[in-house]
Amino acid sequence: MTEPTDRFKIEIGTGTVAHIIDMDADQAETGTRFSLGFSGPGEKMCSRGHRHPGDQQVPLSEFVTHHDIEKEGFEGDAPTEICSYCWSNTCEEVAQDQARDTGDRSAKTSSVGYRLRWKQKGRAREEWYDIVVRPETTVAELDKLVCRFSTLDDFHLRMYGLEDEYLDSSLNVLPDSQYEEAGDRTYTRASEMTIADIDDRYRLQEDDRLSLVYDFGTPSHYYCIVKAVYEPERLNEVLNNDVIASTETAAIIKEKRP
Repeated sequence: MTEPTDRFKIEIGTGTVAHIIDMDADQAETGTRFSLGFSGPGEKMCSRGHRHPGDQQVPLSEFVTHHDIEKEGFEGDAPTEICSYCWSNTCEEVAQDQARDTGDRSAKTSSVGYRLRWKQKGRAREEWYDIVVRPETTVAELDKLVCRFSTLDDFHLRMYGLEDEYLDSSLNVLPDSQYEEAGDRTYTRASEMTIADIDDRYRLQEDDRLSLVYDFGTPSHYYCIVKAVYEPERLNEVLNNDVIASTETAAIIKEKRP
């Protein structure tokens, strides 16, 4: 879901208060919920007042800063400078979207699994390994299987991240033994982060990626592509078939080797 403060703009017109515009609303498909008459980009969040072609649209953050309003998002009572009807409808819309999004994510991460195709950068065509993981699979379990085919060791730090982050990892996940040696609590212990945790933050879909960097001094780069998302029945079927290597909740199911 688009961040509420990006999705909704404050429209400043000639009236005594500014109105809120839902920039994601497609009036051609959904029809107008509140306003009639002139329909510029987006849809006004109340039926009071009129929109005009020359009205100015600004982000909420810019509007509250200009008017010295202590607000970071759409919550609490409406500022006096903004239409209270727009504010109330927007708060309700945001709350409904967040509840729906949370429900969808909880249902998904409680059951689905992923097939992750791991490769080393520069050798992607010659060698790859498909690792299937459950939502409860920890990065520590995943690391055991990655190390099995990559022959990585603990002589140098290795760290997991999102997309092509590598050394700029936002996850900062280290294997447990290296976490203890690093002595830096800005890192995350691999056994304390699951695939579901990553999915909650990143919303994994097919063709998304995770990254792994080995040796911070002269780094080697590994990455995986999400090749499939498995519903529970299919996930159990895949993991119960013949596998190349496995942990309690994950397995290497396919490989291409030179």
